[in-house]
Amino acid sequence: MNLESTTCEMCILKKRETTAHLFLRCNFAKACWCLVGITYSSTRSITSIFNAIRRRLQLPFFMEIIILMTWSIWTTRNDWTFNNSAPMIRDVKWKFVSEFRLVALHRVRTQTQSLMLDWVDTL
Repeated sequence: MNLESTTCEMCILKKRETTAHLFLRCNFAKACWCLVGITYSSTRSITSIFNAIRRRLQLPFFMEIIILMTWSIWTTRNDWTFNNSAPMIRDVKWKFVSEFRLVALHRVRTQTQSLMLDWVDTL
């Protein structure tokens, strides 16, 4: 895909849009992670950030949280890029909660299901 620019259109600072920036360092992304109670030092490496998230959550489904939040951020940004739909933090939360509930209801063992549903209900 030919792009006019590789800078992040969601940042005031117009930083280069890398994977780390897109999902972890952009102010929009950091605000999205805060929705699920996750804060971190964005100056660390990606691996360090994800390890810190895992340690902070101490949940058996931490990877589902990481994957679904990055997916929610990605699809919200894509809606802006391709559908001209303004990116809203509340839309990311709605996508995250909806997808998380689907995973909890259809893709996990029964004993984990109630723990996941209880966790997402606290958001």
